[in-house]
Amino acid sequence: MNLIYILLLKCANIILKLFGKQGGNVIGKIAIKLNPNMLSYFKINCPVIAVTATNGKTSTNNCIAYTLETAGYTVISNKEGNNMETGILSTLIKHSSLTGKIKADYITFEVDESYVPQIFKTIKLDTLVVLDFFRDQLDRNGEVETLILKINEFLKSYQGNLVLNGDDPNVARLGKANSDNKNVYYYRVQQYSHATKRNTRSRRGQVLPIL
Repeated sequence: MNLIYILLLKCANIILKLFGKQGGNVIGKIAIKLNPNMLSYFKINCPVIAVTATNGKTSTNNCIAYTLETAGYTVISNKEGNNMETGILSTLIKHSSLTGKIKADYITFEVDESYVPQIFKTIKLDTLVVLDFFRDQLDRNGEVETLILKINEFLKSYQGNLVLNGDDPNVARLGKANSDNKNVYYYRVQQYSHATKRNTRSRRGQVLPIL
């Protein structure tokens, strides 16, 4: 049945293109209506890289995809920025065979912060890049601490590469989520000559210890 669904969705995507539409989330929305577990249908045999953050996801994800493409690799990516489950589904459907096979050297996704645990409980994730957390969407995500704890819970069993912004305390503390994961890396901006060495509290997000 999923094979028929994929065929219908690909046809729908062609029709949308004829009308000048990208179908970024529409195809994924239809897919979930047809089968709520559609993500599990895809056969992915290449590394999956995901970028998540409040700000900077699109540019960072596109930079990673561009770098890999420039190096000669075949890359599938949601470069348009459709980063929720429906957008991820749309991207996979557009690039899969009818049997759900994905042919690529790498897949790079930008992923909405609140959807990281949901999407990657089904898709095997090789590398997760976390950039920052700010209180930008309180109406949808609630307080930023709730979001951080949700990702932290996911990371407790995650063994893949974890690349964290060492200059954002809310991001850096995620490196302690799983002491058994030896693939945790940090990046940071080099301190400049006039930078203060005194820590100050950000008004955009409160830093709390994760228990």
